[in-house]
Amino acid sequence: MSRGGPDDDRVDLTERATEREEPSRSRIREEHGRPHDTTLPHGEGREIVEFRGRDYALNGSEARALETVGAFRVLSPEAVDGGSHGRDVRHCDWRRLSEQRLLLHETITDREGSRQVVTLTREGKDLLDAHTPARSEGPRQEYYAGIVKPRELAHDARIYDAYREEAARIERGGGRVTRVVLDYELKRDYQTFLHRDDRRTDGQVLLERREFAEAHDLPLHRGHVVFPDVRIEYELDGRLEHRDVEVVTEHYSHGQRAGKAGFSCHGGNRQTGGAPFDPRHVRRLA
Repeated sequence: MSRGGPDDDRVDLTERATEREEPSRSRIREEHGRPHDTTLPHGEGREIVEFRGRDYALNGSEARALETVGAFRVLSPEAVDGGSHGRDVRHCDWRRLSEQRLLLHETITDREGSRQVVTLTREGKDLLDAHTPARSEGPRQEYYAGIVKPRELAHDARIYDAYREEAARIERGGGRVTRVVLDYELKRDYQTFLHRDDRRTDGQVLLERREFAEAHDLPLHRGHVVFPDVRIEYELDGRLEHRDVEVVTEHYSHGQRAGKAGFSCHGGNRQTGGAPFDPRHVRRLA
């Protein structure tokens, strides 16, 4: 796997957006019913956003693209531009976002060849965080910047594809996606739980793991809490629900696959697709 950092002579990933773009092509729409998470511009025209002494020119598509990239940490622009579901970010200007130092580009190489992915800069994450209001119910959407595990970059870039398939199923079933939770957040909550001030002192580690798993509706496998790649939270008939999604690669052992039982699993390549919908994969939020 090769990694490429941002540079001035990188190729443009999409056609440069124009101010004469047809309204029907550039209109901002919600993706699978999920509302905009931030107070950044929502309209077609670019607006100036002042932050920490700098001016950023953003329209609704570009703001939504930043939200999407930040929510998944890393994704391929082609997955958004070429997909039928990423409707409100398909026509954003990726290069303009990079020029404003809000996005970074990386190059990944695997059996499918080389392709570019994008991730937020720290500046991009801070901009989103500063414009994300608190939610009336539940925690707000988390955003991430930079690459944490380069060796897992190809895998992580496919999480958005798996999400998109599941979000479409949720929408067809009458649900409305409200938030996505990556394994980073779930694992961070787990570590906070293990290191809390009032934690057990009797050495009952398995009991603590079971307590956390039950409270967060996560499976235990061979005594360990199993985390999905992404948890999709959504509303359905006035209830809060969630669906856990995993991208399974050819490197998964039988034991690893067994530990993901109950998750909606998607193959590690686009040809495999996602598993058929199983009502048992839908659980109430704890």
